[in-house]
Amino acid sequence: MFAGVSFHRAVPARAATICARITIAGLALPFAQLAFGASEQALGNGALAARAAIDIAINVPKVMQMRLLGHPAALDVSAEDIARGSITVSGPSIDLLVNDRSGYNLRAELVNAVFTAVRIAGLPATVQASSAPAIVRMPSMVGRAKPQPMPVAYELRLASDAQPGRYAWPVALSLQEP
Repeated sequence: MFAGVSFHRAVPARAATICARITIAGLALPFAQLAFGASEQALGNGALAARAAIDIAINVPKVMQMRLLGHPAALDVSAEDIARGSITVSGPSIDLLVNDRSGYNLRAELVNAVFTAVRIAGLPATVQASSAPAIVRMPSMVGRAKPQPMPVAYELRLASDAQPGRYAWPVALSLQEP
């Protein structure tokens, strides 16, 4: 509690600090006016003058959030998929929120040896990864409305020795600073 001002739990700590600084600065203004007024009057100037400065600093923390929506926990690989050499998974979406003016990097990595490559379409830039992780630079989202979740399609290339069966979701995605 600052000078009769209380903060509720719903107010983030940083916002509470800013509000407290503004409140304290606002309470200090009359004292500054009194001090300046007293010094002006002591000089016999006649007119009262007051000056005060308030410095306000707002720090916006970086946000890098990614939610995978509608991604299956596992894939069923059939003999037809193996004959075709790939599986296409459509329907999942990726919900991104990144407030870095420099943009962000999206890292894609295959985590299951049954799959040898992945191509992800539907993002601001196409992502392709094989045995080595891929890092793709994405544009900044700053200054734009928060986008809706982006529908994506995964084209997964199967290894030549793949066998029919159920396999854990093979693609790991993460966000990195540029």
